[in-house]
This record gives sequence, C-alpha cells and structure tokens, in this order.
Amino acid sequence: MRNTFLKVSSYYLLVLVTVMIASGARAQNDTLRVLFLGNSYTAANNLPQLVADLADADNKKLIFDSYTPGGTLLWNFANNMNTSNQLDTTALHKIKSGNWDFVVLQEQSQVPTIDHYRYNYMYPSVEKLKDTISQYNPCAKIMLFMTWGRQNGGIQCSPDNYCSPEFVDFSHMQDSLESAYMGAAGLIKANVAPVGIAWKKVIEDTSIVLHSSDESHPNYKGSYLAACVFHAALWDKSPVGLSFTGSLTNPLAEYLQKTADSVVFNSYSNWNLDAYDVSADFTFDIFQDSVQFTNQSQSQSPVNYYWDFGDGTTETTKNPGHTYNSDGNYLVTLITDYCSTPDTTEHTVTISTTGLQENQLQQDVNVFPNPVKDILTVISDRTLNNVTVEIMNMFGQKVHVESIDTNLPQKINLETLPDGLYLITIENRDTGQKANFKLLKE
Repeated sequence: MRNTFLKVSSYYLLVLVTVMIASGARAQNDTLRVLFLGNSYTAANNLPQLVADLADADNKKLIFDSYTPGGTLLWNFANNMNTSNQLDTTALHKIKSGNWDFVVLQEQSQVPTIDHYRYNYMYPSVEKLKDTISQYNPCAKIMLFMTWGRQNGGIQCSPDNYCSPEFVDFSHMQDSLESAYMGAAGLIKANVAPVGIAWKKVIEDTSIVLHSSDESHPNYKGSYLAACVFHAALWDKSPVGLSFTGSLTNPLAEYLQKTADSVVFNSYSNWNLDAYDVSADFTFDIFQDSVQFTNQSQSQSPVNYYWDFGDGTTETTKNPGHTYNSDGNYLVTLITDYCSTPDTTEHTVTISTTGLQENQLQQDVNVFPNPVKDILTVISDRTLNNVTVEIMNMFGQKVHVESIDTNLPQKINLETLPDGLYLITIENRDTGQKANFKLLKE
C-alpha cells in the first residue's frame, strides 16, 4: 500500500482495518498453507501428514506440500541443484506456486555440526532462500526445523573430509545443532521449531527410544514428537489433549504432546517464535497546534501503518505530522500491521493554544522569508543576544542547531537542507521562553 494521505473518515478506516484483520485471522487460526523443504528426516513417517493429522484433530486445516529428496542440503535448494550438482528447480517451483503462510527449512543432519559447512553452506543458503521466499511470498514466515543428534553422538565428517568435533553422546551433538539453528534464525529473523530440544528432553528424562535402527532417522515416536512440536510452533497452540495418536498408545502420545508443549511454550522467545510479532508504539512532540508523531513500532517488513488522529482525519505514512483546528484532548490511534497481523496503541494528545500570548518571545521574534530558499533571517522587535535556533524535520529529527550570541537580526544558511516542511524553535536562553514556527523550504 502506498504511503499516501487518505481523506477518509475514521469510520471508514475502522471498517477497512476490521475487514483486513478478520480475513487475516481466519487464515491464521483455521487454515495454514505450509511448504516443507528438507530431506529424509522430514520425509520419514510422512511428518507433514502427521502435522496435518494433528491439525485436523484440533479443528484446523493444514494445506501442505513438500520436497524432501534424501541427503539434500539447503545449499541444493538455494542454488537449484540436486545432490549430484545437476539442475533441479523443483524447490524453486514449489516456492513460487504456493502463496505460503510458512516455509519450513530442514538442513541435512550433519551440516550444522561441521563448522566449514555451517558457515559456508548452511548460513549463506538460509539467507539466499529467505530472499527467494520473500520475493514470491511476501507474507510467508520462515520456520527452521531444528533436527536431532545421532543416537550416540560421534564424529560427523563430510565426503571432502571436513569433520565435526567428537560428540560424546546425543546431547553433546544436540547442543551443536541448537547453536547452529539458532544462529541461522538470528541471521534471517526466522522462527525455529525446536524438535531436537524436545527429543533431548525425552531422551534425557526417559528410556523412550526415538531413533530408528540406523541411530539417525526417527522412528514413529520420534516423528510424532516432531509433529507435536510443529503443531505448537505453527499454530501457537498446545497439542496436549488432541485425539490423534497415530499408532501410539494414548499415554505415550499424551506424554509426547506434553513434552512438546513444555519445550515450545516454557521457552517461547528462545525459539524466535515471536520474530514476526508486531508491536505498535509512537511518541509525539507538540508545537502549538501542530504535532509531530514518531513511529516506534517494531515489526518485520512489509508493514502498513494506519493513524487515526482523533479529529476525524486519518493517514498511512510512517511518521506523520498533523495540525489540529481547535484546542482539546484527542485520542490518537496507531495500528501497525504486518501481513494482516496487527497491533494497536493509543495516546492522548492535548492541544492548548490559549496561553501562547503569555509567551512574550512568540510576539517578539519572527523568521523570514517563509517559504525560504537558502538564507533564513531571524529578527526581533527588541534586543536579544542569547538565542538558540533549532530546526526539526517532519520525522522528528534535529537537522540544524545554532547558537546566536550577537544581537538579532541573524542570518542562517539552510542551503544544504532538502526541500520540505520544518519546525523551527527559537529559545531565549536568558528566560527559557520559546517561539515556534512552521518553515517551508523550497
């Protein structure tokens, strides 16, 4: 949406935003479109289908697609190559075709633990994939699938003889995987599904075996636990109590559900699951009847802003300035929206111009010409020689500050300032009185 001024009523803006929120909420709360890109760890036991089955049990719908060729690195997806370095555009085609809410990325199981591959393959690949995903799915969230360590740890080596440290056990290797995935998430501000951490909790607390006989891939219990973690991370909702248990006994399924719940929600921010959250906030400066608003909202782009100034006018720029026609208290509302995920904040602005005549400086000084091209002259009806001139742009940034220690009039060179509207404050340092003016440079 263009950042243009909207001459519409507050009611119209409220209707527009309400419709937007409602449609976004339905997509988020009832249906999700998810693309899984990974390898045999994702393919084993058809993990995406398990996630969909849990969603069904929660009266939700997961529409998914996946591409999971065995042994694939994220590097292959990022560079449109297969494991034999032949052209393979399948992942790119799926990214382009989906209008995805989430794209899940799973790295090959050993790559994150080998420094050479972590820093030269994994990290550059997630950055490149983020750019591609964002190009074709501007509102898609990226979720990294943190996998699990080998059952007994050990040294992990690549075909070209780059190796990891020697991991003494599963937990030692899992610590390395956690570090790698969280590092990647920090690079691209992505969510993380902490599947490997849930595995670690089960393995350290019980005798339940989650690995298959190859000590690497998951058995059904391991994949079910992974699906429970994904349910919590994707929907922001606990899997505890869901009726879908697959081939597991109810007590075992319930334990795995509770484990996923505790790992995800007891350390929610640890997994960057709030990376796409929106936080609306703003500050403001009052200049007589004019107010400069400074946006302090936090969100990933793309972001839209909706301002209601409390007097029947609205705007969609990031840092607007606004002039009120009369004194009063105005409730100013800012809605910050990321892909139909909004947050709202309100502050009361008080406009009072009735006492301005008591400020003698406002009567004594003036500036000209206004509009100004290059040289601004500050004049006074009486002798003043201890004055500060401060000029602020409409983003609330100070762009010029000058102390005048000789008698007015005084010329100020504004040649380097870009054209636009400014707020100029002249302060008598002897009395503390201030005079404020709007200044147009053209």
